[in-house]
Amino acid sequence: MHPATRAVRRAAGLLRQRNFRLLWIGETISSGGDAMAVVGMPLLAVTVLHASTAAVAAITASAYLPWLIIGLPAGAWVDRLPCRRLMIICDITSVLFYASLPASAWAGELTIAQVIAVALAAGSVSVLFTTAYRVMLPSLVTPEELIEGNAKLQGSAAAATIGGRAASGIAAEAVGAATALLFNAASFVVSAACLIAIRPATSPPRAARPATTLRAEIAEGTRYIRRDPYLRPLTLYGCAANLAYSGSTALVVLLLVRVIGLGPAAAGLLLAVSGVGGIGGALGPPAGWPGGPGRPARCCSAPLLAGCPAC
Repeated sequence: MHPATRAVRRAAGLLRQRNFRLLWIGETISSGGDAMAVVGMPLLAVTVLHASTAAVAAITASAYLPWLIIGLPAGAWVDRLPCRRLMIICDITSVLFYASLPASAWAGELTIAQVIAVALAAGSVSVLFTTAYRVMLPSLVTPEELIEGNAKLQGSAAAATIGGRAASGIAAEAVGAATALLFNAASFVVSAACLIAIRPATSPPRAARPATTLRAEIAEGTRYIRRDPYLRPLTLYGCAANLAYSGSTALVVLLLVRVIGLGPAAAGLLLAVSGVGGIGGALGPPAGWPGGPGRPARCCSAPLLAGCPAC
């Protein structure tokens, strides 16, 4: 085989596998849709409904509130359900939620209350979808391929954040903030189509689950995170960072549009820049991790951060 061909195949890696490629495309498109909503819904409130600062902050808070309310039980729920089917249902539901906003705007019936309700409902669906895709990935790749798979998914999600936010602002300026949300809804149609096309390998029947409650499973997961020397600080950092990020997101659209006087396209492009760091982080694993400098390209099949000496 020609060296250039081998290099291309190494770079493509898991993307040469049909099922992973479809999951990667579907998750990337879905991430783009979520990113469009981050910009599109505040723009809708500011430019169409002339909402107050408190109302715009409520819309942003409603989108992230489900992570606080159902974030813990979501993992236990998803573990009891077929992941691919759940993800497809989440995509279709997101289409209906987001499409309802331009439909109401065209009918002259759009209100802040509806935008907040859609943000809350779509945010809840996003929690379930994000949890389900992380559970589904190990069923499509081998344990040795999990690191590469996660890196590709995270890298494409960061790229989708840039593209989605920029596209949302440009579309809002071109066709209006309400109509632009149809592009957001369409992204979830593409994601659902990709997931429907996945043909996972037939797996042996699951062993009978021990009789337990959601509360017991949540408590077990909480104890595991609290004891783990890696997951505990990562979780605390994530809580603090997301709190600060959500607070700034609630006000930045108002600042850019009302105070600075930028148009929707310029505001979207500026908000898109925040995703650049995610791409850089996903391009290469840090030193000391499997595949990073001084470490083997492959590691054992032990779960990541579970105490493997090589990890």
